[in-house]
Amino acid sequence: MNKKLELAEDRFIEHIGNICNKFGLNNFLAQLYGVLYLSNRPLSLDELTEKMQASKGNISINIRVLEQWGAVKRVWMRGSRKDFYEAELNLKKVLGERIKSSFQKHMSDMSSMLKESNQLIKSAVDELSDEEKDIAKVYEARLKKIEELNGLVSTALSFADKIL
Repeated sequence: MNKKLELAEDRFIEHIGNICNKFGLNNFLAQLYGVLYLSNRPLSLDELTEKMQASKGNISINIRVLEQWGAVKRVWMRGSRKDFYEAELNLKKVLGERIKSSFQKHMSDMSSMLKESNQLIKSAVDELSDEEKDIAKVYEARLKKIEELNGLVSTALSFADKIL
């Protein structure tokens, strides 16, 4: 491959890893996706291992994560028994699904926390002094604001689904 073309590819892969890392995503996953995104053909695990200079096990584990995200898919190649992979080229779809699933997980965790906190407050009401009941009301009001925010994020995600 032409040295300048190879350098452009290396820089892209390096930078996509760094950018995704700043957003809290695993830079190795981003770089692996970047290799497949730039490739003009599906690549095997062996080719990815060579290109990324990583172990086949590491590539295999991370390719499965990308598959779960919908960022890559396994493709069949005539005459080969190897697994080949290609990137989903619709970046809006890849990023949208990743952001959506991340938010949904965090929102689910938040809902569980809110439910547990509200149940604990309600179960303690009969045992509280008047001062503690005032504190419990403040807690409930603040938890209600978090529930409202959770609902707003949920609504925003449904609109994002329609856009993507």
